Amino acid sequence: MSLFEALGGERGIRRFVDELGRRLVDDAELGPLFAGVDGEGLQRHREHYFSAVLGGPELYSGRGLREAHRHLGIDDAQFDRFATIADEALAAIDAGADVVADVRDLLSRLRPVVVAGASGSISRPGDPDRLA
Repeated sequence: MSLFEALGGERGIRRFVDELGRRLVDDAELGPLFAGVDGEGLQRHREHYFSAVLGGPELYSGRGLREAHRHLGIDDAQFDRFATIADEALAAIDAGADVVADVRDLLSRLRPVVVAGASGSISRPGDPDRLA
């Protein structure tokens, strides 16, 4: 079973993205990164992206993660905070511990693409940066 299915398909992805988005905007550290951003557009974008990378039928053709995040200068601490908020959002929608761990694993593999100046790269088929 894919993570998309384990989260409850489209409805589960939407619940996760809604909870994640609310928590990110409300977060004292990360919230300012979203000032002036089209929240609804970003939420739709996240739904498409997470549906694709978590094994759903969605084909995503948006900007790559590196391009979308480069101007933000995200550091390791901010990335870690995002991952923690994602864990909390998943827990809030009653995702199982295995799902939370698997999503955390996926997010950890995105660090070299999202964090400014991070070394390393993702080179597996289905690379999330290539999907986005």
